[in-house]
Amino acid sequence: MRHEGKVVVITGSSRGIGLTLAQKFSRDGAKVVVMGRNLQAAEEAVKTLVTKDSFAVRCDVSVESDTVAMAEAVMKKFGKVDALVNNAGIFPVKTFEDMTLADWQSVIDVDLTGTFLATKALYSMMARQKRGKIVNIASVAGRIGGYGFTHYSAAKGGVIAFTKALARESASLNIQVNAVAPGIVETDTALEHFPAFSLKEQKKQTPAGRLGSMDDLYGAVSFLCSDESDFIVGQVIPIDGGYTMI
Repeated sequence: MRHEGKVVVITGSSRGIGLTLAQKFSRDGAKVVVMGRNLQAAEEAVKTLVTKDSFAVRCDVSVESDTVAMAEAVMKKFGKVDALVNNAGIFPVKTFEDMTLADWQSVIDVDLTGTFLATKALYSMMARQKRGKIVNIASVAGRIGGYGFTHYSAAKGGVIAFTKALARESASLNIQVNAVAPGIVETDTALEHFPAFSLKEQKKQTPAGRLGSMDDLYGAVSFLCSDESDFIVGQVIPIDGGYTMI
């Protein structure tokens, strides 16, 4: 029960990786704020959690008014927030030659601007408390680039830079900001988006010889949201089985 009594907000948590993170945090005692663009899906997600104080809120992280309303709902319900996990993201594969401005902007809006807006909405609450954890879900694509991921790599590279810059400002307030950079995590979404040959090649190039799992991801995120990580500031932890090892 590492997170018993804590309030953890997870963006993009009505399905996929975000939902699994929410379920694991709940299992470890946290009260989880589940959020997504579809309120009904978020409410259904909450029903799968162990901690019954958890609740759902509709929020499009690329819309400032949504993130402000989300923060107000968290304050009204709990009066505090212990951790924010910026997980919301989209990753449509498209080569640069075929990419339109709309393709580019949609990814930047959700993956990068969404991280800024969700953080901005909750940051003042953490500053008043003089404590808080912010964990941004980046990607190996933001460190080394990815084929068909010009927009996604740019957004996640921005998330990494945002993490480091904000960490310098927030550490004196006892708010630790860090990021994790996963490789491909073996989820239904990943299996749907990536061709089988691509996944096979990824495993071949990974020293650990496999794709990442949700346990791999949650272990690092959970640690960064715990008191045990109080002296870890502005770091980007690769969770990729050695794929980006230097």
